[in-house]
Amino acid sequence: MTANKDDLNLIVIYSGNPIDSEIIKDILTENGIAVNIKNGLMGTIAPWHVSAGGVAPVELEISVRDKEKALRLINEFTKGNGIKS
Repeated sequence: MTANKDDLNLIVIYSGNPIDSEIIKDILTENGIAVNIKNGLMGTIAPWHVSAGGVAPVELEISVRDKEKALRLINEFTKGNGIKS
């Protein structure tokens, strides 16, 4: 099986606090989107080391081909919870 070029191109789809990032990761995964968490551990224990001022230290990366579906799911979550995306 060969990989499609879009499968190899990762984009950061969300940056936020560790708790919201984990929830969004679960939502995306449950909807068939593979997610890579960037700075998951350091964003929790020392966020100022991975992000200026410790703001939005955890990033979620996905394949570019899943961008539209992921944005729709993230917007549904953030609007329902009063979170700025």
